[in-house]
Amino acid sequence: MRLALGRLAGTLRNPNFRRYAGAQFLHGAGMWAHHLAEVWLVYEITGSALAVGLTVAVRSGLAVVLSPLAGALADRKDRRVLLASTQASKSVVAGMLAVAALAMGEDLPLAVLFAAVTLLGAIGAVDTPLRRAFVRDVVIADGVDRAARLHTSVMSVGRFLGSGAAWLFLSLAMSWACFAVNGATSLLASLLVLRVVPTTGATSAEARAAGGRVFEYLMRTPAVTIPMGLLCSFTLFGWNLAVLLPVVADDQLASGAGTFAILAQVMAVGSLIGSVMIAASRLEGVRSLAVLLAVFSAAVLPLAAVNHLVAGMAAIFVVGVIGGGYLSLSNGSVQSAADPRLQGRVSAVYGVVFVGARAVGGPILGWLVDAFGSRVALVTVGSFTAACALVCLAAVSRPRPLRSDA
Repeated sequence: MRLALGRLAGTLRNPNFRRYAGAQFLHGAGMWAHHLAEVWLVYEITGSALAVGLTVAVRSGLAVVLSPLAGALADRKDRRVLLASTQASKSVVAGMLAVAALAMGEDLPLAVLFAAVTLLGAIGAVDTPLRRAFVRDVVIADGVDRAARLHTSVMSVGRFLGSGAAWLFLSLAMSWACFAVNGATSLLASLLVLRVVPTTGATSAEARAAGGRVFEYLMRTPAVTIPMGLLCSFTLFGWNLAVLLPVVADDQLASGAGTFAILAQVMAVGSLIGSVMIAASRLEGVRSLAVLLAVFSAAVLPLAAVNHLVAGMAAIFVVGVIGGGYLSLSNGSVQSAADPRLQGRVSAVYGVVFVGARAVGGPILGWLVDAFGSRVALVTVGSFTAACALVCLAAVSRPRPLRSDA
């Protein structure tokens, strides 16, 4: 453990990584403050979990459509300049939404909110693969796995503080302040990214352009594609719990926006702890990912039985620990195994799997909640992820036939 913590400390001592990590922290804090306010406002205006799921689908679906362009840009252009530009663009959109929400208050039209969701989704479609691929420009090659895992941990710190800001401002009926936080942090993140100096080991733009076709590469690289397949099963319903939390707070716990934000913050704390634990661990490989997915499914089921805030906080904390650890291991596995020449395009496919599954699963989960209640939906989530984990474990445990030398 001491050696593992030493490796983490070594990565954090890199000034370049600290600038990159600072930008990711700011991005995570602003994004989660904004996202929770957005989710609660949609639920408050419509009273429908399906509408919340559709909001997730709109934001995530754009990433699927724009992914080929995003991956190509990440491999052919200056990632540092592009990333600073996407963060600055996000700052403008979030700032404009904050002004509109402050001016209109409870009369903010749903159309305005969805317009902002659409614009931010389009920006995020380009921004997400850039942020993941940029890791290889920040650290030397043998530090990519640890840095990619720490990327999840840093985002979890931002998620925790962003959720805390959302709890405060939503409790005070100041959703506009959550959007303002996103605008301010995005601007600061843009400035930090511009201070990053790409490493001498960064793959040249010419080499990246000559890397070949990403789908042909994925077909022959199971070390990348199998973790992506598991990620899809995890994200489809398991990491779509934002669709469920407003209903858990409203129906199961008979509370409002403050409780919703508390649950989100507790989940963020768990995610941070889980991601740091995995970043410091020696876990690796498909079997570890499948086992973590099975543990996650078991952690979701108790949440269906909670009726009190303390029990809900305990259950969602465990879900956050396992979920954050899973994302850390998944991201590290894919980013370190990917061909450096195709890093941006592989990151784009990874992003499509992550947000595309959310886009599909969000409305389905919302419909389940509206039709059968949050408890049935949670049991469905746990059962589905357990089945996917068991199928994968059975596949990797199957003995391989002996090859005879003819």
